[in-house]
Amino acid sequence: MKRIAWPIVIGLTLLVGCQNTEPKEETKQPTEQNQQEKSIKTETNTTFPYPNLLSDSDQSYSLLVIGDNDNPIEKNNKITEKVNNILSLPELEMSQQSYPELNIETEPAYILFDQAGVVYQGKNLKELTTYLEKNTK
Repeated sequence: MKRIAWPIVIGLTLLVGCQNTEPKEETKQPTEQNQQEKSIKTETNTTFPYPNLLSDSDQSYSLLVIGDNDNPIEKNNKITEKVNNILSLPELEMSQQSYPELNIETEPAYILFDQAGVVYQGKNLKELTTYLEKNTK
């Protein structure tokens, strides 16, 4: 009797232990979906070298202003209607050190970004407002 009892106890222990270690499929699916979503979000921002400059929304733009200290861009309603984030740097040298891959050569400079990258780069504020009026999101 003892010879039969031990193999049965060991067999039941292994059977119960194996059943509890496998996760249910319900718990597998959300984690796989979350990993796919994270990888998709990361891929869109990693292609551009400065993801902090990109727009957060597909309904607006982000703007980098270099060297225009005379005109407070935040007070221009035509720009603030379409631009969500504005970053201003006072000097060309600062922008070249911070963002060398943008190849900024003149001051003042206005660089407009969407969610993928640069959509407009110019040195005239009037041209920027014209671009924003023509290219509404």
